[in-house]
Amino acid sequence: MAVWRAAVGMMRTDYTVYIAAGQAALDHRDIYETRNAGGWRYVYPPPFAIPLAQLARLPIVLGAFLWTLFSMAAIALSFAMSANLLDIAPLKRKPHIIYGLPLLWLASLLASGLLRSQASAFMIFFMLAACWLSLKNRPVAAGFSLACATLLKVFPVTLIVWFIARRQWRAVLATAIALLVLGFVLPGLYWGWHFNLEQIARWIDVVGHPAVMDNMARAQTSDLYKQLLDTAKPRNQSLESLFLSLNMSAELARYAVAVCAAAMLAVMWAAARRIPVHSSRESEPDMAENLLCGAFLCWSLLISPIAESHYFGVLLWPLVMLVGCAERGTPNRRLQFFVVGTVAMIAVMLLVALDATAIWRPLCIATFTLWWLCVRPAFGKTQCDTGDTISPFSPWKLT
Repeated sequence: MAVWRAAVGMMRTDYTVYIAAGQAALDHRDIYETRNAGGWRYVYPPPFAIPLAQLARLPIVLGAFLWTLFSMAAIALSFAMSANLLDIAPLKRKPHIIYGLPLLWLASLLASGLLRSQASAFMIFFMLAACWLSLKNRPVAAGFSLACATLLKVFPVTLIVWFIARRQWRAVLATAIALLVLGFVLPGLYWGWHFNLEQIARWIDVVGHPAVMDNMARAQTSDLYKQLLDTAKPRNQSLESLFLSLNMSAELARYAVAVCAAAMLAVMWAAARRIPVHSSRESEPDMAENLLCGAFLCWSLLISPIAESHYFGVLLWPLVMLVGCAERGTPNRRLQFFVVGTVAMIAVMLLVALDATAIWRPLCIATFTLWWLCVRPAFGKTQCDTGDTISPFSPWKLT
């Protein structure tokens, strides 16, 4: 279906935007002036256009097929990395539960990204790989992965706070070096230094600067407002969009996001101080650390001004961890958690699918709930530690 949408009719997928930008990269033209047949413009950072140039050389059907295939592989690997950290018997006994429930809960979001040929599948992979590698004590690779995610969507760079909170200074340094090399040195060698700097300045002017304005200012100054930067769009599920739905002014909503982001960060920072830093490759991190990492992932989604619904495939990490916790418990409590979780997530997906109800920002609210479930274990012994299960209504029993 994704291949058909890219190759037939109105070419209604982002893949056609990518190959238009890739062709501009081959021709050394301004990539931010390119448009696909539907009038959509390229909005990603400049380095991403360089690998896209190789896709532009391929027939559109073959390129779209390969893009879809690699996107599906990225999602599969993201699930595998998340489940790998559980290191519990139920993963071997019931892989259909560990993988199946989170996949069911996020199926519509993941399918949406795949059908629209979005780059979000690769962003999800690199974000989760950065977390997985950091917890596996491979800081250099973790930093490289975070840099790759940042050069796709930019907002993942906020996860560097996770490295700082866990005192992984090598990962912080690796992120900075990888951003320098991948974002400046290699594109400069490919395009030439002057053209590369010009494209970086163009991205800041076209996308970066408007993205940090309030929504009213974007509407008045950016011609990308309708395509991407309208925070009030139903498909945007960020905290800013939630506050706008509550009839806050655009300027006040921006300040409210800043306050919430700082408060959530303070809570996570306190939580990180209570969890010993995992430093051995011989053993796996405990569940509280895995969940805290999930809290940082939720936080990075919520505080971004533009967080379209397909970005929230990142939630598969915290959802896999919560299912893994539940699998340790008694059958009755486990069933209760799975039933309530399934009903709640399916309801959220249905609400997000309709513009009339998506403006209630159900995915934003669900993500904030998941953030709280993930951060709370750091402040006490959880039922995951004691062998009992979590309850859908009182998820963590603190002792």
